[in-house]
Amino acid sequence: MLKNKRILLIGLVLLLLAIIPNMANAAVEYTRNIYSNNGSMKFVFSGLKLDREQQYEFGLTKTSAEEVKKWHSITEHTDSTATVDIMTTTSDFRTVINAVDTGYITIRKKDDSTNENILDNFAVDLKTPFLMLTNYTVIPNGKEFDVGTTQGIQIALRCASNSTAYYQYEKITDESIINKYKEIKAKNGDVIEMENMLKTTEPTSNWNTWEYWNGYDYVAGMNGYGYPQKHITVPDSGLYYMWVYFSGNNLKNVYGYILVDNLQPEISLEGISLPKTATVALGSTLKLTPTFNPSNATNKIVTWSSSDETVATIDNAGKVTPRKIGSTIVTVTSQDGNKKATCTVTVTNESGSENKEDKTNSQGKTYDKGVTTKKDTTVATVKLPNTGKVILAWIIGIVAISGITAHIRYKKIYIK
Repeated sequence: MLKNKRILLIGLVLLLLAIIPNMANAAVEYTRNIYSNNGSMKFVFSGLKLDREQQYEFGLTKTSAEEVKKWHSITEHTDSTATVDIMTTTSDFRTVINAVDTGYITIRKKDDSTNENILDNFAVDLKTPFLMLTNYTVIPNGKEFDVGTTQGIQIALRCASNSTAYYQYEKITDESIINKYKEIKAKNGDVIEMENMLKTTEPTSNWNTWEYWNGYDYVAGMNGYGYPQKHITVPDSGLYYMWVYFSGNNLKNVYGYILVDNLQPEISLEGISLPKTATVALGSTLKLTPTFNPSNATNKIVTWSSSDETVATIDNAGKVTPRKIGSTIVTVTSQDGNKKATCTVTVTNESGSENKEDKTNSQGKTYDKGVTTKKDTTVATVKLPNTGKVILAWIIGIVAISGITAHIRYKKIYIK
């Protein structure tokens, strides 16, 4: 029993030792800014307890268990914040960034004999955003690069001495991304604005080797340059990701992309039209198709509406579903709201009858609205003249009277 208590106590102590550092860091947060495409980053930590008069230093490691081998001064801090610069031009920082996507920062007092850690092994993101891996964010389709110059596509953390470069194209089909890009392009804005809309998962196959890839910095292993194709050529019109990928020995794989613009010139929509009227029966559906002017207008995105959805509804594909007999006005509207067209849709009974009340036909058979009754071919359809009807009635009457008289006489004879 005593042995079990000791084991439990040791376990609790070890658990506390693991939890306490995390509790100390629990209130700490950071923001990150990326310096251009050179892989360097600035971290601003908040929630710290610092002394303005004290100097502090930090270190970066690949794992939380690794000890800091080299410390760097923090040149900017307040009572609660500290700014940490991770520059790829510094070899120990570059080594960590080239190896892992998550690193660990430790902050301590400088020139302090206690070596007290203010922040202990705090995990930070070291992955370069896809759109910021190279010196380009957008390339026009057909762009031509010069052979043998450093004015091509550049990447700070790789070169031909330590890695191989690959690429592939992927067409962007998300209309919200395309429209946002067009908006930014129209105002000469920065495509980085739309970074949060773009893909965050790289392809896993179909990579092509760059046509030209150079740079041989054996000391720093940085500053590669080249181009996937001398003439950038995407398969079709539209907006594309040009994915780039760098693989090297004892280095992490690095991925990114550049947008390739092969969008065709905008053709303005001048008008939309629909049939003036249309009819649909209960139990059926109707497909309305707008006509665009010009037919090759760039933006053919429209919305649909029905003035009376109790009569009929319409979906985003222009399909009308009737609900009850009546009329409603269906409207189609361009995405910008500037062009509209209407169609009066009338909902009718399936059979064309005016109502659904039960009726009785001339043969005494009942039928409901919309139900087709077959004509009885065994019944003559020729009308008898009125005189014929009278004679027939007299004959029937005489026969009936004769039958009754005979019956009475028969009963009397039987009684006797």
